[in-house]
Amino acid sequence: MNRLICALALVLTVGCTKAIFRPYVGSQQSWPTAEGSIVNTRFKLPIFTNLPPSPYEVLGEIRIESLLYAKPEEQHMKVVCRKAEELGADAVLFVQGRIYFATNYGPRPGDAAPTGGAPTLTQVNTFNPESFQEGVTILAIKWSGEPPPGLPTRKMKEEAKPVQVVPAPAEAAPAPAPAPTPAEAPKTEAPQVEEAPKAAEPAPAPAPAPAQ
Repeated sequence: MNRLICALALVLTVGCTKAIFRPYVGSQQSWPTAEGSIVNTRFKLPIFTNLPPSPYEVLGEIRIESLLYAKPEEQHMKVVCRKAEELGADAVLFVQGRIYFATNYGPRPGDAAPTGGAPTLTQVNTFNPESFQEGVTILAIKWSGEPPPGLPTRKMKEEAKPVQVVPAPAEAAPAPAPAPTPAEAPKTEAPQVEEAPKAAEPAPAPAPAPAQ
């Protein structure tokens, strides 16, 4: 019974949680990257709990608005990823906001991959408890070029999108053919009856001779 109550409370609290987006204002910088990264691929978007190995742009910060939670928790990640995807983000990044934005990284040099050894990407489906410590800031990011090795490329994402089939306009049904006119029966003329010859009229009697 207690488990059922806890499950219902969790559903209600998560269902009432909203993701609020605060866009980044300013020029894109040469944001820091790392040669080795840990990414959680359990959700719709990859979630980096440390710096990613590929150049990226910062779209903004995603905050959790909840009556019962002062900071984000693992059960909120589905809401966070849904919001980030709506904004066109490619990934979610956890940083220490005060330290991250207190540094000037300089102008973005371009979309070239970071110099050094080949970047490594460790994919996991769980979170380190320290990922949600106080001061964590959740960023929605977009890759400047191709995503890190090990994640689906842009081409793969495009191919994975469902193709929307536009139904062809329905053709108008052909008009029904006119019903065939019944053939008229040939008119039969009534046989002409020849009239019988009239009998000859009798000749008139001669007038009587006058008396003498």
